[in-house]
Amino acid sequence: MSCFKKIFITIKLILFISLNTAFAQDPDTIIAAKVNDHIISAKDVLIALEKLPEKIKEQPLPSIYPKLINELINQHLIAQQAYKEKLDQNKKVLSELNKSKEQIIAKFWLKNFLDKQAKKKNIEAFYKNYLKTFKVSKEFNASHILVKEKKTASEIIKKLNNKSNFTDLAKQFSIGPSGKNGGNLSWFGPGQMVQSFEEATFALNKGQITQKPVQTKFGFHIIILNDVRESKPKKLSEIEQQIIKIIKKNSLLDLEKKLKKNQKIIINKFEDVAKKVNN
Repeated sequence: MSCFKKIFITIKLILFISLNTAFAQDPDTIIAAKVNDHIISAKDVLIALEKLPEKIKEQPLPSIYPKLINELINQHLIAQQAYKEKLDQNKKVLSELNKSKEQIIAKFWLKNFLDKQAKKKNIEAFYKNYLKTFKVSKEFNASHILVKEKKTASEIIKKLNNKSNFTDLAKQFSIGPSGKNGGNLSWFGPGQMVQSFEEATFALNKGQITQKPVQTKFGFHIIILNDVRESKPKKLSEIEQQIIKIIKKNSLLDLEKKLKKNQKIIINKFEDVAKKVNN
């Protein structure tokens, strides 16, 4: 599930639970259910939602919500029964609890660590370095019509040579996602498209159309070069989220090296571990 879809589900859940109140609250403070003095919050529901299989998560939220609440109520009542029987003092249970505790602490520490690395000053420093090392190159604005068969592509080229409108034909024939927009791919530079597509595009003059179908793994393309320009550095606001991702990724790699330095780490072969598990 994409990040945007998760956010969408979260917002949808909060709005559903809070019955469309004017101001969204912290999910931790929204009461979804109560069992005696025990509170089940919206955050508890969100956590339970994340653990569900993808197919179930795609179902309408109102149909999932009652089942989630019921499971969380049952979980609490069963846990209370386990406490009565002092299962929390069992060695195996304590071992599992410690492992879970370690995972939770590590998760929260890592999030805080990475958030600190992506501070404003680090983002600005990264951006300044980007500006310093930026190299001007050519950018191309092209449109294409993507079809499955070479014969179809050749027929479309004939239509274009007989003055048919490229945008109209793209909307009519293209199976690519850009077809509904007349085939426009906006601006791109070297290395952003598959090689054969780039080679054909870069060989065109402005306004020119490929006279032979261009084959890629996606099918056969007819390409028109709309315009060419020199690239310019992007504004910070345009690439800030990308910068944050890069900073966090690099910080994570550096952290792993630092944490593992001078540590005695032994990793047993998979075959040996599997053999012991299966015996």
